[in-house]
Amino acid sequence: MHHFEYAVVTKAGPDLAWKLYTDWSQWRNFANIYGDFKWSEGQPWAVGSRLDVEILRPVKAVIDHLIIIYEEGREMAWIDRALGVTICQRVEFEPLPSGGTRIRTWGDVSPSDILIVGKPVSRLVDTFMETWYENFRNACDQAARVLA
Repeated sequence: MHHFEYAVVTKAGPDLAWKLYTDWSQWRNFANIYGDFKWSEGQPWAVGSRLDVEILRPVKAVIDHLIIIYEEGREMAWIDRALGVTICQRVEFEPLPSGGTRIRTWGDVSPSDILIVGKPVSRLVDTFMETWYENFRNACDQAARVLA
C-alpha cells in the first residue's frame, strides 16, 4: 500500500475553493487526462453516489468514483477503482485566520506496485496529485483576484 499526502494554500476563501473543487467540468483545467464525466448513480456529491471519470492518459480507463463522505464546504472522501487499483482519498478545506484556504488531501493506493505504462502506480498518483492540486490552487488564486 502507498500512502500519499499533498496540501496547497490559496488566497481564495473556502466557499470559492469548494465551488471550484466540486465543479467537475473544470477538472480538465487542472490535469489534461480527462475525457467524459457522468454521474451513474445518485445525486452529484451525495454519499453513495458514483461518478464515472474517463481518463485518456496515460491509458484509457473509466474510474468508478464512489462518494463516501461529503460535508459541504469542509471535507469529502471517495473510493476510486480502475485498472485493478483502489484509491481511498480524502480532502479537507480549512479556512485560514489570515484569509484564504488550506486544502489538504491524503489517501492510500492499493496495490501500489502495479505498473501502468511501465511506471509504478504510486509514482503516477504522486505526480498526478502535485499537478492537479497546483493547477487547482492557481485557478483558485486567479478566481480570488477577479473577485477582489
